[in-house]
Amino acid sequence: MIRHLRQTLRSETGFTLLETMIAMAIMLVAFASILMVESSSINTSAKARQMNVVGMLARNKMIETEFEIEGKPFNEVKKEETEQFKEPYQDYTWTRTVKELKFPSLNTGGASAANGSNETGGANPAGGVDMITEMITKLMTKYLSGAIREVTVTIKWKRGSGEQSFSVSTYWVDLNHEFEFNQ
Repeated sequence: MIRHLRQTLRSETGFTLLETMIAMAIMLVAFASILMVESSSINTSAKARQMNVVGMLARNKMIETEFEIEGKPFNEVKKEETEQFKEPYQDYTWTRTVKELKFPSLNTGGASAANGSNETGGANPAGGVDMITEMITKLMTKYLSGAIREVTVTIKWKRGSGEQSFSVSTYWVDLNHEFEFNQ
């Protein structure tokens, strides 16, 4: 009877090798999934931190540019400038470009209105008005092209084997720009 009881207890206690292997495989898949999620979270957090630094650097450089440009005519401002940031941001470089905007011709009058005749061959009284409108449009286009600049700040840094960049643009208006009446 004791022998029978021992055999019964031995066969009913513990796990078989197959059950143990299946449990280990399930735990391995679960731990690998947790590790993958944590790794992805750490990478995302590092990338967000880096983009926060890049945004701050771009903002600061744009503010510095505002102080440099303020009160100066655009012809005294460098068209392009590139430098590396100082410690602790020596891994980042910046480029600032100041570009003149070219406005398209905003002419509204046609060729017949410009020469003062209408379709019937007679004089067009509105031709003079169209010519004045065209001259004013040319003057405004020239003025706006000279008074407005696009300022772009680009931050670059190394990431892995490549280079990343982030650009911010704004438009500056020189309110003291002279209005020229010559064509």
